[in-house]
Amino acid sequence: MKKVRLILCLTTFAALLSACGDTPVIELPTDQSGKVKEHMINANRVVIQSESTQIEQYIQRRKWHTSPLPCGAQCMVYTTGQGAIINPDDTVVVQYRLESLDGSPFYTHQCDTLVVGRRHATVALDDLLQQMRYGGQAWLIAPSNSAYGVVGDGDRVPSRTVIVYNVASVAPFSTHMNTNKNN
Repeated sequence: MKKVRLILCLTTFAALLSACGDTPVIELPTDQSGKVKEHMINANRVVIQSESTQIEQYIQRRKWHTSPLPCGAQCMVYTTGQGAIINPDDTVVVQYRLESLDGSPFYTHQCDTLVVGRRHATVALDDLLQQMRYGGQAWLIAPSNSAYGVVGDGDRVPSRTVIVYNVASVAPFSTHMNTNKNN
């Protein structure tokens, strides 16, 4: 009996030591975990519906004719562009402004080099680029789940924020490099 208690005590102590520094895991009883999961699903539905309503109202106020993207964002290409169609794995240089639905700017002049289709940017921007031609310009309204999500961007974009991109230009990376060498 003493050996059993000693083994049990040592096992508990070893488990406590191994858990130090680790994030604690809280396991709910089986009957509770189903309720928590259902609650989280319903909470996400409410957020998605609220953001969808905000996006619809934003588009209506501007009288835009948008198209849905696979990720749930809405886009309106206002300059088609004369270049080739942008394909997955193309490396592109994208210039854009990023703001909230109320027009407050997060980034006023952002220039990123991205590989299309690899989700280096937000899911929404990546989906938009695959619908465009080089030289094109577009508006993109992205719900938080296809933008910066629950955490935001860690800098200026808060968590769970619907964002609006004004994509000013898209150029092939090679063209951008040649233009910079000549300047």
